[in-house]
Amino acid sequence: MIMADNVEELLKKRFIEAIRKSFQPCPLIGPKWFHYDTKADPPCFRFWGLRRLAKALGMRPEKLAERLVKEVDLGGVKAQASVEADSSIVVRLSEGKGPVSK
Repeated sequence: MIMADNVEELLKKRFIEAIRKSFQPCPLIGPKWFHYDTKADPPCFRFWGLRRLAKALGMRPEKLAERLVKEVDLGGVKAQASVEADSSIVVRLSEGKGPVSK
């Protein structure tokens, strides 16, 4: 089983890879831009750095979010990424209430 911290680290690395693959030169990526949001109902992972990335790249946040959702590799994690109305990316795990994947 992959527990919350491991899933968070794995997804963080995958988002960084997607950003590096999608944008050249790659902008700096903040270390706390991706985290497990326990206040959400149900709890989920959120990528909050879109506005800063969009500004650095000269892109609209919603376009950047759509591109990252298409590029991020969620293989091995039963999860789905989506773009919220505020242009943040949310990753919801498919099984159970907590961040556990088989």
